[in-house]
Amino acid sequence: MTPVSNPGQPTFAARLNLLFEASAPEDPERPGRYVEYTNQQVAQEICRRHGDGTITAEYIRRLRREGGPQPTAPYMSVLADFFGVPLDVFNLTSTAANTTAGGVIAELERFLDERRQRQEPEGNETLAVLARSASRLSPQGQARVVQYADRLGEVEQMEHEAGAGEAKRPDHD
Repeated sequence: MTPVSNPGQPTFAARLNLLFEASAPEDPERPGRYVEYTNQQVAQEICRRHGDGTITAEYIRRLRREGGPQPTAPYMSVLADFFGVPLDVFNLTSTAANTTAGGVIAELERFLDERRQRQEPEGNETLAVLARSASRLSPQGQARVVQYADRLGEVEQMEHEAGAGEAKRPDHD
């Protein structure tokens, strides 16, 4: 059974996605831009540290989706280790743990807000057009646009991971 998170607290998926964004290294080819680790990269590094088969990219992808599975403590532990955060960041049921997690989450959000403000404004015209277009929609239409954008992001992530996996595969004749 999936534990219910405390009202007002970020879900497991939201916390995990926040960690992905906050840990994104700067793109050496585009200073000021950050590129998130792929699910595949995270899974490979966790398996390198903790043994083959510890976690898969597919399972990480599912964990990052709202409404996805609630991981067991061992999975939360290896994810916390990868991101260098206390395990309490993922504990959604304990009030005491949420106090610790709340401080870490708040600090990560402050860090990301500052980073976002420093990033180049590239692409803002397109975003402004999208925002103007979406503002003319009903609230239900706006919610659908958000759903479409989320799904498109998932598809692009899977395409990116599939491309990275194919590039690393040796040719077999």
